[in-house]
Amino acid sequence: MKSPPPGIVTARRALYIKLGEGGDWEPECIASGTLRFGYHRIPHDRCVAGDWKAVENALHQYSSDQGAVTRHLNQVKEFYTAASDVLWVTFHSDRLWWCFSEPRISVHDMSSGAQGAQSPNAEKTRPAIGKWSDRDINGQPLIKGKLSGKLLALQMFQGTICTVRELDYLLHKINGTVEPHVAAAQAAYEQLQAALLPIIRSLQPKDLEILVDLIFRQSGWQRVGVAGGTEKDIDLDLISPVTSERIAVQVKSKAKRSDWRAYKEKFADMQGFARFYFVTHTSDSAFEAWVKDDADESFVFWGIDHLATQAVRGGLTGWLLDKAS
Repeated sequence: MKSPPPGIVTARRALYIKLGEGGDWEPECIASGTLRFGYHRIPHDRCVAGDWKAVENALHQYSSDQGAVTRHLNQVKEFYTAASDVLWVTFHSDRLWWCFSEPRISVHDMSSGAQGAQSPNAEKTRPAIGKWSDRDINGQPLIKGKLSGKLLALQMFQGTICTVRELDYLLHKINGTVEPHVAAAQAAYEQLQAALLPIIRSLQPKDLEILVDLIFRQSGWQRVGVAGGTEKDIDLDLISPVTSERIAVQVKSKAKRSDWRAYKEKFADMQGFARFYFVTHTSDSAFEAWVKDDADESFVFWGIDHLATQAVRGGLTGWLLDKAS
């Protein structure tokens, strides 16, 4: 069996842990590099000794239902016995956090701050190996909004610790990779965009303007006036119904550096527009590289690659195919 490449995170299992009721312990645990567990009244010495019958008896304090007691017991066992190759995850501040942990359990009396105390307030902790991380191995943040709903469903777990069933997906996210079926879909997506390039490049000026108008409309923008109405160098005058932000768009089928300069000079002092878009389907690579170095963020350049991306995202592939056929 081949060893994983250096730096790649591997795990035999993964466990989700809820750090306190309502996440009360999350900030402190993440800052201190620890995992914290409640169940104040379970006997720590019996857990360390593996006397699970005694622990089970103690858990009857929490519930008289044997099924519930068994579920509690399984969670206690996980906290005390999970090996150092088990991956732990939690959620905090709109991100996924992960770490590995040494199976070295301490008892902490939260009322006095004394380690090793046995009291009704005693909570159990185990140290993270290194620290908690909210980033993949490439340094990209693991934002909840970019995670699968199946993984996010862990937050709905009513207990404290549970198994992460989406282990392969989790490891792909942490390693900054994608699952094979996702990679295949991404490749097909990129191939579609590439296939649309010659179709977009063949559009006549009026059809190109319609395409750009459709792209913005699919994104929620609304036209303020008729193209070329109040200002002949503005093809689209658009407003966001949500933010009331107004933008101007000029569409040229072919463009060169002098066109971009003229556009910027004409509208540099114009008031009322948040940004100006300059859109073309035909320009050379030297020109596009030069435009990308322009530091003025109020003037936005869209070349053919960006047009293809936005057309696919906006569901306009069918419209383009109709134009080409």
